[in-house]
Amino acid sequence: MTAEIVPGFNYDRRRLADILPLRTPFTFMIAPSQLCNLRCRYCSQGKDREELVREGFKFRLMEYDVFLRVAEQLKQFPDRLKLIFFSGLGEPLLHKRLPEMIARLRDLQAAERLEVFSNGLLLTRELSHALVEAGLTRLRVSLQGLSSARYKQVAGVKADFEGLREKLAYFFQVRKECKLYVKVIDSALEPGEEETFYEMFRDVSDQMYVERFVPYQVSMGDYHKAACTTTTVYGDQVLDAEVCPEPFFNWQADLDGDVFPCCPLGLPKSFAVGNVGASTIPEMWNAEKARRLRVALLRKQRSALDPCARCQCYLSKLTPADRLDDDAERLLPLFEGA
Repeated sequence: MTAEIVPGFNYDRRRLADILPLRTPFTFMIAPSQLCNLRCRYCSQGKDREELVREGFKFRLMEYDVFLRVAEQLKQFPDRLKLIFFSGLGEPLLHKRLPEMIARLRDLQAAERLEVFSNGLLLTRELSHALVEAGLTRLRVSLQGLSSARYKQVAGVKADFEGLREKLAYFFQVRKECKLYVKVIDSALEPGEEETFYEMFRDVSDQMYVERFVPYQVSMGDYHKAACTTTTVYGDQVLDAEVCPEPFFNWQADLDGDVFPCCPLGLPKSFAVGNVGASTIPEMWNAEKARRLRVALLRKQRSALDPCARCQCYLSKLTPADRLDDDAERLLPLFEGA
């Protein structure tokens, strides 16, 4: 079997403008960890630890009761979510109860798909079986190079790259209905290594892709202009768009249970629309703070909002189907009177 060379993104989607407003978010990210076993140079985890603590970064895991609140509240939406995924500014596999979390969401039937974004290094054989049996539908693994030496340069740690490939090959062997997506960003590759990547993982993954290095974390600013701003993470030309569509369909919860109206990483706590200990996510979805944000975006006032004005993340993955600019005037009354 040969893996498909495809982006980890569904292009076969309805125009977002044609189905707003939504009763239920399509996708929701849960961040179970702010601990990581890597210190990648393009991630907040690669910054000085003391600086991160001063910025409010918390090097710990999500408490299980916080997760349970998130899971139960996601089930309260009138419709089933399309996707719930585990990601964030840490490594999800560091959370020992991750398979339990996935199984709980499966049993609740909270979403059609359940995914984990990981660097894969902690993927033991036992954990591979546990994730598959828990009901995971796709494991997305991000590589930081194609050799142990390159991992040291990019991720700042010693890593057994050949051992990682063996772990992924084993997961692929036992994955059942779960899909394995293996990706690497172009800046983690040495010149000319793209074809090497495809040859190396074509027989041990279902899907694979070389993604572009784009501005994906608000806390990292413009990456000293090193990240590409002319193409999306999947290599498409960046669209001309002022309206960020994220708050209309794609939300997240951090390890404290603070809920944010979009999924870029490194958002300030002040941007949260609530906490699962004080109100429910469906209440936040329909609350005034979220409504005001959506109205401001449809009025094309993004540049007057913080942190929206300094965020380029939405452009880095925006597709024509999600672009709202041409429909903003028509959509505005739907949210102004909500």
